[in-house]
Amino acid sequence: ALPIFFCGGPAIYGEGLPKPLMKIREGRSLLAHYLIYLKHHRQNMPESVTLLCDDDQGASIKADLRDLSYPVPIHIMACGQQTNTFEKLCRALHESGNAKKLVQFGYPDIFSFDEFTEPPPEVLTSEASAHISAAALTSRFPQLIVDVYNNKVRGISNYTSTVPANPMYVFGGDLWGRVDHLLALVREFQGQVTTTSPSLEYDFFFWLINHNKMNCVLLHGQRLWVDSMRDVNQLLVR
Repeated sequence: ALPIFFCGGPAIYGEGLPKPLMKIREGRSLLAHYLIYLKHHRQNMPESVTLLCDDDQGASIKADLRDLSYPVPIHIMACGQQTNTFEKLCRALHESGNAKKLVQFGYPDIFSFDEFTEPPPEVLTSEASAHISAAALTSRFPQLIVDVYNNKVRGISNYTSTVPANPMYVFGGDLWGRVDHLLALVREFQGQVTTTSPSLEYDFFFWLINHNKMNCVLLHGQRLWVDSMRDVNQLLVR
């Protein structure tokens, strides 16, 4: 599947940069680290990589990657001003140029060092559904409900599972599908839902789930979500 990554976003990170352009070592951005990681860990490189960003961020991304030697073309697609992930997905699908192309939307801050699981091509081409990844987080302890702003514990789950514990599944960051299938689902969603500026990860996904149009790809390898300096440090020791 052709990888398409959601880049850009709000410029709230170091020196007023969007997260993918945040410099994390020797002047190299998180995005550059991700592309290098993709080259070294993916068994077969795709024919190209597409980066989706806001209109005013394309030049910065291009400049950031100017000295990066890469084995396949990197396309930068500007998708409007302050667009969310759903709007970027729609723009990429409409401009794909190949309705039968298999695509994989993802985020350039989720690293998997021992697994590249994706649905078999025959599944993606035969089912008019979206496929998303799910990662299981397990613990033998009960789950706490914590107020993230003051660290007060608000609740605790009723723990009755034997070891290994009940897994908690989180979105693994991948969305697969064929361009024409995904476009058809987007149009059906837009024809039924009146939400202003719907989100990809909640509104669209929730609609897909309610209409039985989403399949799950379970991931079992270790994944690293870079969401803090602790995660950056873990990435840099790999």
